[in-house]
Amino acid sequence: MTAQQSKQYPATNEERKKREAEALRANLARRKQQQRSRKTVDQNTKEDEQGSGSDGSGKD
Repeated sequence: MTAQQSKQYPATNEERKKREAEALRANLARRKQQQRSRKTVDQNTKEDEQGSGSDGSGKD
């Protein structure tokens, strides 16, 4: 959209900016959730490696 068109359609431009901001926030929230999930999986994997006893108690 050119500068002249932007002046002609300010409401459209504002709506586009609002949608873009909303999409960016949603993407950020999704990335943060994925990062938290990876940390949880990593922690569970480390716990499994450290305490893999035959009875599951972590004591051999």
